Amino acid sequence: MTTANQGMSVEEIEQIVAQRVANAIEAIAIYESINHTKQRENKVAGNASNKRKWEEQHQAFPGRSPNEAALRSFAGFKS
Repeated sequence: MTTANQGMSVEEIEQIVAQRVANAIEAIAIYESINHTKQRENKVAGNASNKRKWEEQHQAFPGRSPNEAALRSFAGFKS
């Protein structure tokens, strides 16, 4: 980036500055869009992982939830 404006009018300088600002705004918008997409991908991956864990737990205890076994153990405990 040069600081010399040899032979450039004020209008030309303003146009260049405006174009650079527009380019910066566009770059920020692209970055935010990519960042948002990555966050959604991570959320989807987390949801899929939670679903797999839930399914694995229900396969290990067919007919009842894994929490039910814990509740029965707790209910049988008397202090």
